[in-house]
Amino acid sequence: MVAKFEKALLWVIETICLALLIALALSVIYSATMRYLGSSPSWYDEIAIVLLAWLTYFGATYALFLRQHMSFGGIVTALPKYAAVALALASEFLVIGFFAIVAWYGNAVLAAAKWDSLLSIRWMTLDIVQSIIPVSAVLMIIGTFLTMPRALRNAAAGIDADHAEIEQAIAEAERENASAFGKDDHK
Repeated sequence: MVAKFEKALLWVIETICLALLIALALSVIYSATMRYLGSSPSWYDEIAIVLLAWLTYFGATYALFLRQHMSFGGIVTALPKYAAVALALASEFLVIGFFAIVAWYGNAVLAAAKWDSLLSIRWMTLDIVQSIIPVSAVLMIIGTFLTMPRALRNAAAGIDADHAEIEQAIAEAERENASAFGKDDHK
């Protein structure tokens, strides 16, 4: 059940990232075309900045769900089992605490931001623009809770996910090389 929820939420975040990327690309193409034709849109700069910021926050959330963010897995795997699990658990709660603070203060900013708007698009208030901060922080907290059991299992087993991924890529490349050289030998 939890795995299905995690997978569905990851799909939603991935879809949002893709939609933001497409919207950003289309706005850049439109703006470049209009500038070439001599009629540059006034809204482009602000919208591009907002889209890029939202894409960055949602992309970071996506990376957190996949556990592709920066970490020091080698330190955890070098420790004895119980110390590794304790350090991993402490780091998980530090991450949750950090994003709880970001969500809290990000939400506090929204109250002040609702009185301002973008310069070129007056109907878009800054609370809409800044809402990405608490939204992504809450999503990152949820993502940390959902992926925490896997991280703790890896810490207990002495598995560094980064090194495991590198070793898997090397093994696949070696298999591909072996099959390529095997085919060349028969020619």
